Amino acid sequence: MQLIISRLASLFILIALGYFAGKIKMLTTDGVKTLSKIVLNVSTPCLILSSVVGDTGGITGSGIGYFLLLTLLAYVLFFIIAIPSALALDLRNAEFGIRNSELGSRKQDSMQKDKVRVATGASNSGLYTAMIVFGNVGFMGFPVAGAIFGNESLFYVALFNILFQLIVFSAGIIMISGKGAKLDFKVLVNPAFFSSLVSIIVIFTGFQSPDFISETISLVGGINTPCAMFIIGATLSQTPIKGIFVKWRLYPLTVLKLVAMPVVTWLVFSQFVVDERLLGMLVLLSSMPIAASVSMIAIEYGGDRHMASGGVFISTLLSGVTIPLVVYLFLM
Repeated sequence: MQLIISRLASLFILIALGYFAGKIKMLTTDGVKTLSKIVLNVSTPCLILSSVVGDTGGITGSGIGYFLLLTLLAYVLFFIIAIPSALALDLRNAEFGIRNSELGSRKQDSMQKDKVRVATGASNSGLYTAMIVFGNVGFMGFPVAGAIFGNESLFYVALFNILFQLIVFSAGIIMISGKGAKLDFKVLVNPAFFSSLVSIIVIFTGFQSPDFISETISLVGGINTPCAMFIIGATLSQTPIKGIFVKWRLYPLTVLKLVAMPVVTWLVFSQFVVDERLLGMLVLLSSMPIAASVSMIAIEYGGDRHMASGGVFISTLLSGVTIPLVVYLFLM
């Protein structure tokens, strides 16, 4: 529990630093977009690859295939829960704090574009679906799983992350950008998507890179989390904090992500997964707060970045209560 709390505290300190940098204009709107491009196109692919170039913890090929199958089934379950829930929450033209009369008098900056998007009835159901489905299974998943299940469980977290990255940087981009109806497959041409495919090949071929290559990949991947938190903080600095807490949709989204997901995951998978460690891994990783990748993709591909960043902030804040509760109820 102490480790969980310390990791959450680290996240909020990084978000606070990003918020401060945004307030003093050290990180401007253009700066946030540039940093987001670096994270999505450079550090994230390296983070994905770094998770599979090391030790597999003695897990056999059949064990790898089985857990990847379980992870895929888990994401199918997540989408089954998320899609109808998101559609129910997507009540257009009802966003608090946005008035059409304000739109003509403000400079056409990125914040106003987000408001125009909502005020004109643009659908956010794809973004809501992504917020429910995709959790912070990287930065929080590795240390929390290691503390509960031991270091031998970390390779399972890496496997879960591979499918997470593969889905979020394909279907996730289409949903968050609001281009799902157009099926713009051009968004699939991105480094993170291809690095996920390469990682799967590395897993099943057992390829090992030279030490200096793997060390370089790990170093670059290591900047992912602090930069992602800086991006969230700087984005939040452009929106009044009170404006986040009055976005009523964030509360049911957070409850679905932090409470409904792990409960339903346990109810479904406990029926046929006999290995308690694998079941526990699925339940634990399903209880993580909204992934920072959702916010960064919203910035990069024109989604509602303020809603996405607010969801990351609130869900991370409340996960300090819900994750220990999930651990106590299902994993102790």
